[in-house]
Amino acid sequence: MKKISIIIPLYNAEKYIVKCLDSIKIQDYKNFEIIVINDKSKDNSWDVLNQYVSENLNINFIVINNEINLGLSKTRNKGIELATGDYILFMDNDDTLVDHLSLQHFIEATENDPDIVIGKTRFLQNDEPKESRYHTLKNTKRTYLGNEIIDGFLSSQWAVTAWNKLYKTSFINENKLRFLDDLLHEDELWAFETAIPARAVNFLDFETYNYYSLSNPQSMTATMGLRNIEHYLIILEKKLELAKAKDLYHKTKLLENYLKHFANLVILSRVCKLEFPVFKGFYQKISTAFENHFPQKNEFSLSPKVAYYLYKMKYDESFFLYGKLPKYVNQLLKI
Repeated sequence: MKKISIIIPLYNAEKYIVKCLDSIKIQDYKNFEIIVINDKSKDNSWDVLNQYVSENLNINFIVINNEINLGLSKTRNKGIELATGDYILFMDNDDTLVDHLSLQHFIEATENDPDIVIGKTRFLQNDEPKESRYHTLKNTKRTYLGNEIIDGFLSSQWAVTAWNKLYKTSFINENKLRFLDDLLHEDELWAFETAIPARAVNFLDFETYNYYSLSNPQSMTATMGLRNIEHYLIILEKKLELAKAKDLYHKTKLLENYLKHFANLVILSRVCKLEFPVFKGFYQKISTAFENHFPQKNEFSLSPKVAYYLYKMKYDESFFLYGKLPKYVNQLLKI
């Protein structure tokens, strides 16, 4: 009977963690362990967790209290090291499993020994179900094999979240997959890194996970700023390095547009709304990264000053020339 290790980093979630754990407690499939690692919460999360564990001694819990705040990546990595299950499922401490059959659906989808099983996500905002194209699966068949996986990922057929995916533990360890330490938006890089070596990915036809959009204002992902964009740049550079090391340019035709889209939409569309020196620094670093790792050398080769105003015309609604000459702007930006 296959065992699932459910890894839950805990941070300032005293109001949410019981609901999260209750959704696991009611599962029909019982062969699981719950690894909860308190990452130096500033509220009463640790006390709430310990009270819950003491009241549910029949559940296989592993609870750890970090002496210092390690961040989400290191905390998840610690969970991977502690996991004894055949499969690993990551959960956020303010989310829940959909119903009592969620784990059963995952396990039933492992019969052909996939490296990853991806469930459908129920997206909720203020506890109300909402449509979310980003979180909607767009797979065309139940199982992807080989290059179908990286092509599916690069064409955004599933969300870049670590949660609501069942990972084979041996797949994670054999490929030395770990979250990059001290990185914000770590799921962006993790999803890319796991898609590359995966040999088989299965998709469920069932909703298995409730994602509550920013339901916890104290969560690690509830704020955005310049530091976030700096970490997106780190992720882009890592993706470029990995794409070159794994020779992905010759394995898929989708890579170029994917990387350019990430640079444009995730990074430059944001920094063009800031002061020019900030934009210039990001643009030059992106240009250098593409020149070093991407076969085509003319990407992001405009003068930073010219690029700054072109990106403002494309993305900055407060700029007086916003939306002007779109065909000309897109041609120059190669969008």
